[in-house]
Amino acid sequence: MKRMLWAGAAVVLLAGSADAQDFVFKPIDTNKLVVQPTQTAAGIAARTIDLVGQTSANSIDNNNWVRLTNFLMGRRVSIPTVQAGRSSLPAPHLFPSTGYKNYNTPVMPTMQQRRR
Repeated sequence: MKRMLWAGAAVVLLAGSADAQDFVFKPIDTNKLVVQPTQTAAGIAARTIDLVGQTSANSIDNNNWVRLTNFLMGRRVSIPTVQAGRSSLPAPHLFPSTGYKNYNTPVMPTMQQRRR
């Protein structure tokens, strides 16, 4: 068994050294057609996913059993547009940090030197 492993390793080494001379460095041209259609493929995939999602959502929305179940089991949620009464949050002027000057304010230069 040991001899077979050594023989296999020797064959692999000999085969590897014979093919080492065949390799030639060739830079990859990124302007070829292989690289360009990736944006197109991504756009097609995005539109396909969007179409499948809209189709499945429309089929669920138009299903009468789903509509009946939502009508019987669900309740309508009303979102208030105005707040009743005063705000529970404190007024901003009570915090001293709102009166701090902004340190990031640019200053207009008084004189600019010319470079020669």
